[in-house]
Amino acid sequence: MAGPLIAVVGSASPGRAYDPPVDTDTAHAIARQLGAELGRTGCRIVVYHSGADFIEGTVVSGFVEANPPTDKAIIVRQPQGASAPSFPEQATHPKLFDPRGDTSDDWEVSFYRSLADAEGVVLIGGGQSTVIAGQVAVGSRIPILAVAASGGGALKVWKTLSPGLDLPTRDEHTLMGQPWTDGSAAACVKTLLDQRRRRYAVESASTLRHAALAAGLFMASIVIALLSASIGRQIWLLYSSTLLGGGAGAAIRTVFERRYGAGPLVTPSLLVTLALGMIAGGLAGMLYVGAQPGSIKLSGDDAFRVVSFVVIVSVIGGLTADAVYRKLLGLDVIHSRLLVAQDASAGNHP
Repeated sequence: MAGPLIAVVGSASPGRAYDPPVDTDTAHAIARQLGAELGRTGCRIVVYHSGADFIEGTVVSGFVEANPPTDKAIIVRQPQGASAPSFPEQATHPKLFDPRGDTSDDWEVSFYRSLADAEGVVLIGGGQSTVIAGQVAVGSRIPILAVAASGGGALKVWKTLSPGLDLPTRDEHTLMGQPWTDGSAAACVKTLLDQRRRRYAVESASTLRHAALAAGLFMASIVIALLSASIGRQIWLLYSSTLLGGGAGAAIRTVFERRYGAGPLVTPSLLVTLALGMIAGGLAGMLYVGAQPGSIKLSGDDAFRVVSFVVIVSVIGGLTADAVYRKLLGLDVIHSRLLVAQDASAGNHP
């Protein structure tokens, strides 16, 4: 299994005036130690430029020295046609690198879009681009490590973090702001990974609840439907199973959308999801039952076939609740359009 993908952002150029200032020697020492710790903990890193003005080259050197256990652990993101030189380690450790060219030929587009794929962002020194990258991470609740001791944009971002509101806790925020020591790299990487675990736990908790509820409602729908057939002529049990089946379908859809990233960023209310699904499933099931010729006989061998179809229809009704409601809203029960057409032909249309 691939390790967490951590984006490394920053710079420490001796000839550049940073605000706040950046101690280039300290920043590069921090970068090397953090790179080594990220490599030892099985993380992957995404870097952008090997130039001496940027911090990534030093991070990559430390990362490679740690002898990471997996291949393609260093993702190099660059725009199409970029002429940036390769990292020196690409010649000696080619299996560790995974160069990826973006469709855009703009550095800023390539850089900022890549942050969406990251599971953590490390800020060391840097200027305005580092500040913007930090705010993107904060706003997107991406785990962040802003090393205040490196100065520059990283220090600015650290000052803007709000423990408790943003992802880092107060203790983690304090740790980022302390002077750098020999044990800081391990503590900082642990902080980054702890934030990642908390974020995943919060985002997945509602999906897990929906999945468990969907499974429970689906099983209950089947059991009640089968009871209606085994007891015989208990039509109210059959209708009850359509409600549960519709709720199960709606919950299943929410889980599927969250699992594959096709749904809204915020999980919908559980009560709203169930209410809409139960109504849609109940309507679909009742329409199916009502459309059957003759009376429904919940006894004999045919009963189990009937209730099976009813459960399937109700679950599909909840799964496609939006389509069910659009269809119902579009029904012209009394064919009013024909009346309007007749009035228009008679000259009464306004």
